[in-house]
Amino acid sequence: MKKYFLIALLFLAVFISACGDKKTEQPENAQLDSTMYVYDSTEIKAQPIEDSSVFQLAYNFSKGEKIRYRLSTISDNVQTLTTDTSITMKLHQEVVYVFDFIPKEIDQDGVVEADINILGVKLSANVNGEKFEFEAGKSQDSAQIVRFAEFLALWNNPFSIRFNKAGEVLEVFRADKIANKFFNLRNADTVDTQTKNMVKDDMVSSVLKPLVLQVIRKMPEKTLAKDSTWSIPQPSIPVMVFQLSFTNKYKIKQLEKLGDSRLAVIEAGMDYNVTGNNRVEERGVVYNFKKPVSSGEGTIYFNIDKGRIQKSKTKSFTETSFTFDATTPQGKQKGSRKETVSNISILETL
Repeated sequence: MKKYFLIALLFLAVFISACGDKKTEQPENAQLDSTMYVYDSTEIKAQPIEDSSVFQLAYNFSKGEKIRYRLSTISDNVQTLTTDTSITMKLHQEVVYVFDFIPKEIDQDGVVEADINILGVKLSANVNGEKFEFEAGKSQDSAQIVRFAEFLALWNNPFSIRFNKAGEVLEVFRADKIANKFFNLRNADTVDTQTKNMVKDDMVSSVLKPLVLQVIRKMPEKTLAKDSTWSIPQPSIPVMVFQLSFTNKYKIKQLEKLGDSRLAVIEAGMDYNVTGNNRVEERGVVYNFKKPVSSGEGTIYFNIDKGRIQKSKTKSFTETSFTFDATTPQGKQKGSRKETVSNISILETL
């Protein structure tokens, strides 16, 4: 399964030798107050209301307005490889982004072009007991700048998006600046164009677009009311030897009042289907794959009157495993591998 760009780079950084402890001049950007990184995982405290009227979940922004968000992602990954002995790798990672969302242009069809500027980012990670900390704006030595270049490249380096009223993200662009800054921080300016484009595309698909999709989620283009349901099929994805097809399912569970605004409390879930052969033989090794187990759930608060997501908290979980049986000159060898991945994403309007 494809790993997130940031996690992959973090693991790579663990094995990079330090380049020295000399302090390096920092960008002239203000460090956020530490309280800005304290996320709230609780439900919105709003007043339930009885409202039988119909409405649409359409995005509605004003040109030039500035909305500040905090996105917190909490990830756990456990991998266990068992042969004659057992090896376990455990990763716990928390990343908090604070960013401004600024609509720049809105055309007659309601298509919005907006800038996103990440004002602050903080990482806390624990890899098998080894801890890592990073906060944008804090003094870093040269080795830390290289190690955490992917985060520094995002910091105060705006990128742009285009999306329509229904929340379909049409384009994520201006990511080349972020990729260029990443290579500059890692003293790798001579990297060829093809590599730069590959890294840029990976940043978009693995970092920038997932962030955007927490703020701009696709909504149904129809009138809704309390208890309305809908579903959105997702493209199938490869997981080991299988293809997983997901369908996101939604229901308006409740309407609530927050100040002068109505909130649609959306209950999110998912169904999935697994296809593929679970037995593979390659070079004398027989692999037996167990079908992946996956789940997803959460709550999304959509502000009906302001036309935007007020808050959301979503969870996902995936478990994969397989056994292998090989004939070697030393005799029969058997083993197994198991991996569990869980993610929690919390979006808050500040």
